[in-house]
Amino acid sequence: SWLSDISESQLELMKALYNFIEQEKTSNLSGAAHSWHQFLFHNGIIPPSDNGRGRIIQFQLHGKDFDRHEISEALNGFFPDDIIIWIKDSYGLLVEERKEISETLDELESISITFESDFFMKVSFFAGKFQNINEKFPAFFDVERKLFHQAENLATRMKVYTFERIFPILIASSMPQDITHILQASVLEAFMDDRELMTTIKVFLESNSNASLAAKKLYVHRNTLQYRMDKFMEKTGINLKDFDSAVMVYLACLYADLR
Repeated sequence: SWLSDISESQLELMKALYNFIEQEKTSNLSGAAHSWHQFLFHNGIIPPSDNGRGRIIQFQLHGKDFDRHEISEALNGFFPDDIIIWIKDSYGLLVEERKEISETLDELESISITFESDFFMKVSFFAGKFQNINEKFPAFFDVERKLFHQAENLATRMKVYTFERIFPILIASSMPQDITHILQASVLEAFMDDRELMTTIKVFLESNSNASLAAKKLYVHRNTLQYRMDKFMEKTGINLKDFDSAVMVYLACLYADLR
């Protein structure tokens, strides 16, 4: 084919230019994985389940030349009760039925760290929400699939995404221009020549407005943190102890990060 006649560097360039999509790798699916794939993507019948509720955990591998068989074995070890569906070489799904103990976000973070140390590659997860496994389930999953793809392109890469974690950045990325003009004038001008101030305020808000935790994350003394926060209030007149103000400032910080 014409693809075989071009160099690797040319192919890499084409991938970047045309947002190269890997060929689907679903031809060898069988059993429950095949049933779930048909259900999610091709209007297949509703697969049998023990309690009628489940969720999809999506995973995206970031790296080159990994052994898919080894990765599958590792995933089977971490998720022995889940159905694994490979969609592409580096992207797949874990179907998890509702059970007494489900994987927590902390456990998914730990698994991501283990992959990085054992396989020298990064993996991101999107932990979907538990839903009734009925005719509405595929459409709900399709929204989560699009959100995961959007978040990977928008956000600083996370080990584990959830709808709650990406919701603020989705809002920040789609604000109308007149709103962003107000944010620019009322909040972001205070950060124009002081990126450190914006980082401080953002980390403080991400730490649930806990000054001690924020100071620890920033490796600064709590007095230094307080000085910067006072400086921000002096510049803007915005009190970060007010919840609505804090939400606005946080969205402004996310918007600035996206620019």
